[in-house]
Formats: sequence, C-alpha cells, structure tokens
Amino acid sequence: MPNDAARTLYEVLIVDSVFLGLTVLLFWAGVFVTRRLGSRGAGYGLGALGLARPRVGYFVGVALGLAVGVGALVASLFITPLSMYVLDRLGYSTESNVQQEFLRGVQGWVAESPGTAIPAAVFVIVVFAPAVEEIIFRGALFGGLYRLGTYLSERLAGKKDAGGKGRVLPFAVAALLSSSFFALLHLEPVALPAILILAVALCVLYWWTGSLLTTFVAHATFNSFAVLIVVLIGLGALRV
Repeated sequence: MPNDAARTLYEVLIVDSVFLGLTVLLFWAGVFVTRRLGSRGAGYGLGALGLARPRVGYFVGVALGLAVGVGALVASLFITPLSMYVLDRLGYSTESNVQQEFLRGVQGWVAESPGTAIPAAVFVIVVFAPAVEEIIFRGALFGGLYRLGTYLSERLAGKKDAGGKGRVLPFAVAALLSSSFFALLHLEPVALPAILILAVALCVLYWWTGSLLTTFVAHATFNSFAVLIVVLIGLGALRV
C-alpha cells in the first residue's frame, strides 16, 4: 500500500504537469490566433490566467484565501454527513473507492517512512495539485467561460453594460459549469456537494481579487486538513 501511495503521488505530478503544459500552450495558441485576427490587446503574459497581484493586495488576498478555505472546510463538516445520509436513504453506496483508498495508502506510507511520506504528501496534495488545479479550473476554464459569456452578452446587447449587470449571468454560468466539472472529476459522490460549494466560492474569490493567489491559499487550506488527519493517524497521534 505505501508503494501504491507513492506511485499515485508520482502519477499526480506527471498528469497535472501535462495538463498544466497543455493549458498554457492552448492559452498561447488562443492569443496567437486573436492577435492574427487583429486584436492588439491580447498578450502572451500569464496574467490573463490569474497569475497576477491581487487587487486587494497580497496581505489581504492571503487573509481572504485563508478565511474562505477555513469556511469551506467548516461547511464541509456539516454538508458531507448530510450528503451521506441522503445517499444512504436513496439506496446509494457511501463508500469511497478513490480518495479514501488513496489516503489510507498515504497513511500507511507515513507510518512506515514519515521522513519521506510527509513532505511528499504535503508538496503534492497541499501545494502542487491545488496550484495546477487553480490555473486550469479557475484561471483557464472559469476565466475563459466568463470572458466568452461577457463578450456574447455585450454583442447581443449591442453595447457594453456600464453598470456591470450584463455580467451577472455570464459569471453564474461560468462558475456553475467550471465548478461542476471540477467537482465531478474528483469522483466522490459523498463529497461532491462540499467540493462544488468550495469551487463556486473559489470562482467568486478569483472574480473579486483578480488573482489565483487567493484561490490557491483557500484550496491549499482546504486540502491541508485531510493531509493533517492522515499524518496524525499514520504517526499514531490520532486514532479513529
């Protein structure tokens, strides 16, 4: 099992790196086509993907990220049991065959080799995976859908909406579509409502601050709780 966990973490690194590379390449390809069509405003800088300074400043941005991450975590402690109850009443299995098995493997690896397992789990689950997922799902997918929806809304209206009311629907559609895709890819029916709420909150945070730094902090905070529990169990400091 520990070897399986190490292999899974390695596979996550490889797969996420590939998808990150494809996302950046597709972004640059889109910029190239846009510039060829005559748009001088399109640039190759990754600021359009959210890799920028938060509009509220770094300190406030990090604080907001921590607050959203902790809030989503607290909400999940109530939402997940409710989700389990509903699924059980409907006759669906509440057993986790993906995340739970993986975390058990990490737990066994921590018990066997904590000096290697703990840094690896923290780096992949708390740092690397959230960073990549934020670039893909919030920066590229949500950001792209929101810009496309805003553009179509303005074209249909015939002029730009100075009050911003015409951007509410594009934001809602982009947030729900990207968040639903994000939640479904985690392959966890029990945790799906909590992950969906987290994803929508991350879209709001990104839209408000204009930076993925804030969403990364929130996402990493949310993931760190699971890693902390697994590490404590693996070290024998916590029994469940």
